[in-house]
Amino acid sequence: MDEKIREVVDLFNDGRFSDFQDALESLTSTTRAASERQFYTLLNNLAEALLQLSDGDVQDAEQMVAASLRKLDDFMPRFRGLNVEALREDFRRVLVELREVRAGRKADVAPTRMPRLRILPE
Repeated sequence: MDEKIREVVDLFNDGRFSDFQDALESLTSTTRAASERQFYTLLNNLAEALLQLSDGDVQDAEQMVAASLRKLDDFMPRFRGLNVEALREDFRRVLVELREVRAGRKADVAPTRMPRLRILPE
């Protein structure tokens, strides 16, 4: 796996979403493959949703996650050495929790477990 992708994965998994977005932008600008640009845009949107959530904006975070999940299916089960299936499941759980918050069944807006990017063995 490309070292730059590993660095981006580490930033995401460390919860450094703004830094992740900056690093991801440099990856996006260096690729010519449309599918890669689309995938990186989805990852950027998911990171932005987590930033929105950290600001307490549950509704925007919910909308961003829902829209991204629909598009993430195009990259199943893996893409560029990443376990997309596991990422999708992590964000599905986040989406359920966000809907519980909006329905008043859950008070804390923070996910019980943060989504992670997982590198698959080569």
